[in-house]
Amino acid sequence: MESVREQRAQRTKQIAPKMEHWWLDDERLDGARSDSYSLYTRSGFVFVDPLPMTYAAADRFPSIGVVFLTRACHQRACWRYQYEHAARVLAPRGSPGLQTEPDQHYVEGTQLPGDFRAIHTPGPEYNHYSLFRPGEPSVLFVGELVRRRIGEGPVELTPVDPLLDPEIGRRSVEKLLDLDFDMLCLSHGGYVDFEAKLALADVLERPA
Repeated sequence: MESVREQRAQRTKQIAPKMEHWWLDDERLDGARSDSYSLYTRSGFVFVDPLPMTYAAADRFPSIGVVFLTRACHQRACWRYQYEHAARVLAPRGSPGLQTEPDQHYVEGTQLPGDFRAIHTPGPEYNHYSLFRPGEPSVLFVGELVRRRIGEGPVELTPVDPLLDPEIGRRSVEKLLDLDFDMLCLSHGGYVDFEAKLALADVLERPA
């Protein structure tokens, strides 16, 4: 099987008004897949943790304005979109190992394009962020804080970086539950568009 870096998504799927989703199977993730999202905003199309796609699939996005990374290892195809579409890449401040310099670093409280709001949610690593965008629907992108295996199983907490407090991921989930959101978008395991907040809250009912 090709690695996720060599694969390209053949198509995207509309999952809400002005919102698209695409994904690739990822043999590294023990039954999970990798997922990406776009929203059309006043800043043009905004990509979150974007995977590569074929040029035919990319034709749906003539004006990619912004690319968000939720963590450093989700660079995926972001530099391609920066080079080919002049998209601005935004990455968490302190992100280790970036292949090149992003156009902007962000932290919680940074004013972001597209009406996005960054929430610091350490867990898989310290410099990990979730992104919230109000609207119809309101959407919460949680990066790799939680994940879901293939087969529509429950949302579960991603293992915490062993250098961090083992409870820090659960505290990040508790923080997100203060938000009101209609959709929960994972970078591994797809999205939840029915009782999304309950799906996230259920993470806290299971052992870490």
